Amino acid sequence: MQILSRQTRDLLAFLLLLTGAGLAVMVLVAPWLVISQPVLVFPGLLLAAILLLGRKALRRPPVSLSLVVIAAILALPFVVVYRAFGEVDMISFLFHLNAGIAGVSPWVLQDEIQIALCALISIILITYLLSSLPRLRHLPMLVAALLVLGNPFLTFQAKRLLQPVPDVDLAAKIVKPQIAANPLPPDIVYIYLEGLDRRFFDPDLGAETAKILRALEGQGLSFTDIRQVAGTGWSIAGMVASQCGVPLIPRGYLRNEVIESVDDRFLPGVTCLGDVLAGQGYRQTFVMGAEARFAGTVAFYLTHQYQNAIAQREMENIFPPEELAKASVVYYSDDQMIYDSARIEFANALAGDRPFLITISTGGPHGVEPNYLSRQCTSDGQAVMTADVFEAARCLMELTEHLVADLQESHRRSGRPNGLRIILQSDHLNHARKVLPDDPKLAVNTVILIGGAEKGVSNARPGSMLDVYPTVLDWLGFTVAGGKAGLGVSLLSSEAGDALAANWDLPVLERIVMHNMTMFDGLWEGSH
Repeated sequence: MQILSRQTRDLLAFLLLLTGAGLAVMVLVAPWLVISQPVLVFPGLLLAAILLLGRKALRRPPVSLSLVVIAAILALPFVVVYRAFGEVDMISFLFHLNAGIAGVSPWVLQDEIQIALCALISIILITYLLSSLPRLRHLPMLVAALLVLGNPFLTFQAKRLLQPVPDVDLAAKIVKPQIAANPLPPDIVYIYLEGLDRRFFDPDLGAETAKILRALEGQGLSFTDIRQVAGTGWSIAGMVASQCGVPLIPRGYLRNEVIESVDDRFLPGVTCLGDVLAGQGYRQTFVMGAEARFAGTVAFYLTHQYQNAIAQREMENIFPPEELAKASVVYYSDDQMIYDSARIEFANALAGDRPFLITISTGGPHGVEPNYLSRQCTSDGQAVMTADVFEAARCLMELTEHLVADLQESHRRSGRPNGLRIILQSDHLNHARKVLPDDPKLAVNTVILIGGAEKGVSNARPGSMLDVYPTVLDWLGFTVAGGKAGLGVSLLSSEAGDALAANWDLPVLERIVMHNMTMFDGLWEGSH
């Protein structure tokens, strides 16, 4: 090193650290541009820079470096979420902070956590080393400011407080549905297809998946312009929107108050599909493969008059240990076991004399690793995680195709007069934004209604997940007075008027939703 002048060594160290900083920034904000494993690169760059800088690299850290450390710690969870999901849905983030992720360890994202930690620690060390150069002694203040200004929570709050918002009182627009009685109420199976939005109808993204989706669409009525609005972009939020007609926002956080956890009363202040059908004498069951307390999901269904819930723990009483082990994927039971549980519940319901609703939540093509492959789709019969969202989508649709056919045949053989209605719906847009088309015109939710008079009919009327609720009620034969329920309008009703998503651009509608805390106070009233 002595053959190089001090100025040359400083320049080389500066270039190495600048390279490391650029790589770290790409890891944080554009991970898809980083092809190789970045964790292996940072130590080499830092060590080389330290050798070049010599003693000055080991000086006492400036006090301002502590600000960089604090800002990096605050940024860490958002970096992990962004790397995993391709965006930070702040409402979803804060809801799960509130409701919890019972049964799922954050270490399911351990690779993303490790890479994010490595990048942020590297930024701290690079800032420390660069600030040893006289002209960069104030660099820690600048880096800390950039980390704070780029923090998604700060930008979220800034947009909420500073952007103009139309004066719309959503609380006054919520409608408790008044329905006409159906003399022959149908039996209903409601299937939420994890992340299977309408982009998967494209054969280029998976020929077999698209073929099955199009075949199922040919059996019934489909809606081709169902948008995702604020507070509906994750699993429980999509269920709430489509069964209650309201977005999901945790009580309290928008006012920066103490966040209350979700208990056993979930949105008791709104009348949902389960409440309406309970009044019509329905037997109602919810089935999913996760822990019952995950995000308050089972609490939501039991609050709204579902009588029974089959989650991961309940499956232990249904299936033998060896089958449970084969179906286990980290923290979930696979979709094959979920569907087998639904088949058992369907058979039990057929034996009764009440109309029934069975709602099923799947989990395979989540969109980012972990996706899940059920046992049927693996060579050794063991459910596994996969990074391939398209393979996970194909697997789920093969299982769904068989389930729909089985349920239809079982119902036909039962001789029940009610008729069987099957609802297939994506719970939210898929999270695999790096590999899916980013055209907003294509990013719409799947809604297919099978069992009515329509065959191969599509409805292009613009709406959102909020409008699924009154639309489904109408389609089931429980005609909704005025065509309205919750904040939604029936897309089958000519008198209902336009949906909120048709009246407002989605960014404006998002701001309207976030500024209506009076509505959310009412929806959560009585939850504790």
